[in-house]
Amino acid sequence: MAETGTAQCGPIRVALRASDAFLEHATGAYLQSCSRVNIVTQHGLPDADVSVMLMHSLNEDWLRVLRRDAARAVGAPVPVVVMADHVDERQLTTAVEYGLTSFLYRSSSSLEQLLDATIEASSGRSRIPDELVGHLISELGQQQRQQTLAQASRRGGLATREIEVLRMLSEGMSTLEISEKMSYSERTIKGIVHDTVKQLNCKNRTQAVACAVRAGIL
Repeated sequence: MAETGTAQCGPIRVALRASDAFLEHATGAYLQSCSRVNIVTQHGLPDADVSVMLMHSLNEDWLRVLRRDAARAVGAPVPVVVMADHVDERQLTTAVEYGLTSFLYRSSSSLEQLLDATIEASSGRSRIPDELVGHLISELGQQQRQQTLAQASRRGGLATREIEVLRMLSEGMSTLEISEKMSYSERTIKGIVHDTVKQLNCKNRTQAVACAVRAGIL
């Protein structure tokens, strides 16, 4: 198969789970046919770079799996890529809190797109359909918006470079691409992202971008 052009150094350790064994085996064989991907067992999840899940519906059972995975993580949850036929918008909001960074509809997405999304997730990129992004923004609510602005104000507000990093994340840029554009090390950019997520009282960078849009920061 053709290798994806997404920039990434070293093999990406992917924890893969699916709603049935055949789907998991077929998907795993495709993903691992890319030399950049190494499938690991779910027991090695805390050390994985990306968690990939395939199912019919992102339901309460799968949310419990996400919750358990997030509890096992040291620091931020492992980025999660979900491919499903159906998702309830409220459940999507909860899934984002547990590390979901990308969501693909099975009916309109190929395994090649899943591979691209997986590699992108390992470098900080996110893929979520536009209509679901709109829901995530609205779900933050006026109360959280006001609380977030008050917290940002008490801490001196977001610095110009923090806002710029959020803007580039919202445009789908990876931390490596942002570091090159801003002439900082990638480690510095990751530090800025981490501090900004905490300052906005969010769970991860996907929620931070949505929160910044809702708050009028972006």
